[in-house]
Amino acid sequence: MDAGPPRARVPPLIVGLGNDARGDDRCGLDVVRALRGRLPPEVRVAEARPDVTELLDLWSEVDRVIVIDAVRSGRAPGTIHRFDLAREELPSRLGSTSSHGLSLADAVELARSVGRLPPQLTVFGIEAGPVAMHHGLSPAVARAVAEVAERVISELRAPVVRPSPE
Repeated sequence: MDAGPPRARVPPLIVGLGNDARGDDRCGLDVVRALRGRLPPEVRVAEARPDVTELLDLWSEVDRVIVIDAVRSGRAPGTIHRFDLAREELPSRLGSTSSHGLSLADAVELARSVGRLPPQLTVFGIEAGPVAMHHGLSPAVARAVAEVAERVISELRAPVVRPSPE
């Protein structure tokens, strides 16, 4: 049986989530802005604001996706969390700073349930401090933004390791 033509390689996608007007909630947007011009030209970068369900469309047909978002777990602001969703689920204790309908965890589980989760999905969560209606990041989150940008660059340089089939 012919499987058809091989699927074209789709470049990696980096997505920053957030809201510019809500303090530390903007950290995902600031990470992708810090990455612009520092990544290989084939790597796509996107900003997603209020509707994380658009993620399903953004990462459709993409094999490798990195998402950055503000989170709340009770740890100190600026704490960086990293999750490889090919190997683990987002912890239920990890809250969202979302003021909109679905959280990132909801979007991931929706994608998983309808078979639209990318084979390689990494999430960086930056522990948020204030998310009140104002512009700018707290100092701890601003430092984390710079660190996550460097970690994303390092991850893109690392070889892709696919989980073994069970």
